[in-house]
Amino acid sequence: MTVWWNGALMDSDKVRVPIVDATYLRGEGVFETIRALEGKPLYFSDHYKRLESSAGRLGFRVPDAEELRGGIEEVLAANELREARIRVTLGENCLLTTVALEPEVLGVKVVTREDYPINERSPLAGIKCTSYAENMTLLRLGGTPEVLRPNMRGELCEGCVSNVFFVKDGKLFTPALETGCLPGVMRRQVIERVKVEEGCWPFEMINEADEIWLTNSVRKLRYVEELNGKAMPEPSALIHKLRSEIA
Repeated sequence: MTVWWNGALMDSDKVRVPIVDATYLRGEGVFETIRALEGKPLYFSDHYKRLESSAGRLGFRVPDAEELRGGIEEVLAANELREARIRVTLGENCLLTTVALEPEVLGVKVVTREDYPINERSPLAGIKCTSYAENMTLLRLGGTPEVLRPNMRGELCEGCVSNVFFVKDGKLFTPALETGCLPGVMRRQVIERVKVEEGCWPFEMINEADEIWLTNSVRKLRYVEELNGKAMPEPSALIHKLRSEIA
């Protein structure tokens, strides 16, 4: 793989991370995962704004927007990829990597873990921090593509790698940012296109949902076909309409 490391393309085997790098030693870094189509990053400005915000809270400098966009296009071209997943990892150094997109899966199985809440009062709440071991551990324990979690107040918050929406009585809902959930780029795309009520609801309400949707930038918009081993109803036409509208 050819990567972009601190402004230059190089073979991934030649990248050397200093042993005192805080991102490596303590997970003090931020990242963005971006979907690319036709060799271009989608919703780049939204990802860049979130990267700036996250990095600012940890005290890291973000490369200039045009430099970073150029680096993304360079690394896509160097790896001969048109449709891909790009990861921007930023700490004391900046790394861009890219791999081909995996086949899309529309319906997924999900479990809930009320016993592992998200701390909405954490200084890291709402940022994509490289300290991701908790999320990945819960996915392994769950044995499913996603695990839905409450916050410390017992409110529905988000999944390990997705924002969550749910449909009840024909209305669409999603947790407000004050719950501690990530301000997802794809979450915003849904909110801009249809009427969505943002708010704070007891975690148990997810069990009463008529439909559950998951959003993230790479997997776009998916629906939950099974929750805690119980089959969910077939999704409405709205999710298919949105999928056709959102890149």
